[in-house]
Amino acid sequence: MADNLVKVTHDNNGHFYRIKMDLAKEGSEIWDLTPYFKGRVGDNRFGLQVVWTYQGRLLDTTDMKPYIEGNVGNYSFDDKKDLQLAPDAATVRYTGNPSDCQSGGRATYYFPEQMFPRDGIFKGYIGLLDDRDDSSQPHISGVTVWFRVLPGIAQMGHACDVYVSELEKALQNFKETLRQHNIDYESQLNSNNATFQHQLQQVISDARNTYNSQVANSRDAMNALDAEVKANRAELTNINDHLAGVEQQIAIHDIVTIPQHQEDLKNISNAIDERLANVKTAPVAVENATTLQQQYPNGADGIFIAADTGHKWLWLSGQWTDCGQYQAIGISDELIQPIKRQQLIDEENIATNSNLINQHTDRIKENITHIQNLEGAGQLTDILITDQAGNHITDNYGNRIGGYKWLPLTDVTLTQAGLPADGQAVGEAITDILDPHAERYDIPVLYLYSELIPSLKDKSITLENKVKYKFPKYGISGVLKKLKVQGRTSAGLPEKNYTLNFDKKTTIFSDFGYQNKYVIKANYTDFSQAKNVVSAKVWGAVRHQHDAFETIQTNAGDYLTDEAGNHIQGICDPQLSISKTAGAIDGFPIALYVNDKFAGLYTFNIPKDGWMAKMPNKDGYAMVSVDWSSLDHQVDTTNTSDFGDVEIEFCGTKDTAWVQKSFNDLITALNQDYTDQSHFDMAIDPLLDLDSAIDYYCYSVLIDNIDGINSNFIFQTFDKTKWYIAAYDLDKTYGTTTDFETVIRPNSDNQNADLQQGIKRYGITFENMAKNSKLFSQLWKHHEDDVLNRTKELISTVMSPGEIACTFYDFTQKIPLALYNADAKRWSQKPYTSLLNSNQISLWYSQRINFIKQKYLSDKGEK
Repeated sequence: MADNLVKVTHDNNGHFYRIKMDLAKEGSEIWDLTPYFKGRVGDNRFGLQVVWTYQGRLLDTTDMKPYIEGNVGNYSFDDKKDLQLAPDAATVRYTGNPSDCQSGGRATYYFPEQMFPRDGIFKGYIGLLDDRDDSSQPHISGVTVWFRVLPGIAQMGHACDVYVSELEKALQNFKETLRQHNIDYESQLNSNNATFQHQLQQVISDARNTYNSQVANSRDAMNALDAEVKANRAELTNINDHLAGVEQQIAIHDIVTIPQHQEDLKNISNAIDERLANVKTAPVAVENATTLQQQYPNGADGIFIAADTGHKWLWLSGQWTDCGQYQAIGISDELIQPIKRQQLIDEENIATNSNLINQHTDRIKENITHIQNLEGAGQLTDILITDQAGNHITDNYGNRIGGYKWLPLTDVTLTQAGLPADGQAVGEAITDILDPHAERYDIPVLYLYSELIPSLKDKSITLENKVKYKFPKYGISGVLKKLKVQGRTSAGLPEKNYTLNFDKKTTIFSDFGYQNKYVIKANYTDFSQAKNVVSAKVWGAVRHQHDAFETIQTNAGDYLTDEAGNHIQGICDPQLSISKTAGAIDGFPIALYVNDKFAGLYTFNIPKDGWMAKMPNKDGYAMVSVDWSSLDHQVDTTNTSDFGDVEIEFCGTKDTAWVQKSFNDLITALNQDYTDQSHFDMAIDPLLDLDSAIDYYCYSVLIDNIDGINSNFIFQTFDKTKWYIAAYDLDKTYGTTTDFETVIRPNSDNQNADLQQGIKRYGITFENMAKNSKLFSQLWKHHEDDVLNRTKELISTVMSPGEIACTFYDFTQKIPLALYNADAKRWSQKPYTSLLNSNQISLWYSQRINFIKQKYLSDKGEK
């Protein structure tokens, strides 16, 4: 047992601080030593005075010696929460002098420097050593203590747990594990480094041996090649010597070589050709022989006829020779006449053929012109001939038969005059014109790539690791782990909602940190794209009117304090502390492209999942959604994942039986008859947060939440017992009907309680909403005044017409008009495209509030 003896001051008036310790070790204590002394890291012989007692009575310590023994080092905690020092902890011993012990049980301990470690803790024994009898084994009495120095705080204790909280324990275990890991890592690193050096040296040695071997082989090859070159050179020298001998023999014996013989034959042939070219075959007439001899004294080629004698003369053997009478061949008239007649016929045929040739020539010229025109705007291309079935035509050897065809050139730029436009370029230009180019606007664009996306028709198919994505606004891209259709209603509409899981966690919503599961909603029934997200933001504003700051305590009941010891305050309500939307979704508008084609406007939303409510995977945390239930009967406890009427959206444990039991406890309480409000509240309040239930009741009537009576709202529990209500799926609000055929009148005082034919076509009131749900029936019966007073408060604050209008304007101004128009073109059957916008919604809601005031609040001071 220990207690303080003196009042704490800054320096204790110059005296030692004292702490009383009882050797009987009765009880345990942990206390803060900082006010008593200012020990810091590295202090040496720091003094602390202990007053020793035994069962409360002062102990005589005269002539005894203060004694300290223990270990200093890093530490962790075992499963029993006992302090365990690391194996490398150092031993510390200290024995004081008898003069350090005085009367009245006082003993002064001068702590050695080792007891002020930078990291870790001292655990050991502090007490008294009695060796006054000169015994070889002196008596030692004392207590087990621990001592550590934190930044600015020194603590000491004995016979008790060294840690203060589970968080501190976990933190210290982590630090020690990390330190041991560093030691192991350095050891392994050194081992790996030695192994690496050995392997590196082996690689270098192997490489050097291989290199030397290859160099030796190359040297042998070069030597062999050099020997071969030398042998060839010797053989060439021998051939040259032999050739020189042959040339000498040719010169000595005057032998005609083949080239010289061929040159002689060529000269003779040329001379003959020249002579024959000058020979005259037709006779040449001269006056007489004397004239011939005078004119050609050296002769001439040809036959010469002397006119005076009719003899023919030839130059023979170097002289002119008379060769006798010259005779010529003649043709008779009998032969000449038929030839003349045939000639006339041939001339007529020639004329006819000339005309035909001229005609073909004109055609050829025309074809040449066409070819020239085609060559200027076409391309000669190889073609293969096929039959009507598309099979290639082949010859007898199996070779495909083809040819050439002029294909006209086209203008792919769509800017050239005189050229036909390229079909593909025209198609791309049309696509570009129709593309709204969302990337040009200040709106996030999500790109998805997979030919399988159009095949997703319902929730039964999931594309795993098959869809590429990029989200430039958030700097992420990759392959989605999963993509599937989201929502039962969406599956039946042309434009689908999708649940997607990124391949990496990223922060999209700052309040929720790193996540990888999200939802993109097409909002097919809401052309404004705003109702679902904006209504969730309004729900958050409604719920946060209940914010109350309280002193924060741990699960063990300890108060959370700052460094100065001040209690820390915050919002302790489990639902209100989640986020701005208080357990509802959040989101923002985006443009979606699928395979580089505009797929429409979407919103990027938080999914209906555990992290929507920041729920950990722990017992007591669960979330269920109402699918179609008036909450008037027990849910099916035999189904471990789906009640049928309600569905488990998240459970912190694998076992879900406790969720069904807890929810059935609430339903049982809702279906009892209560005589008055106090009995109802006494039974319901431990199981249901009445503030969230009343808020949802008022909120739904104000926005005409026709799809949120028996479905599409969420129950959340954070302690396994009490359930909180949160709004969800809010696109069928502000006058939208489920069949898209009309707009509900804001002042519709519908008395038809039929949920399908009445409420969902003509709107809701407090009365007909109560007739379709046991929950709202009990609220209207026992809390009607509270419901109406809360309604009055809401329409004068966070749900006033002005507030609702501004909230919608803040959201829709982020979506350019061009993208609204492109969305309407992309989904031509989308309802309400000419109607739903922030102005229409604001006008409708303003008229709705006037109706609510007149019907329900006129006797409560409203006009």
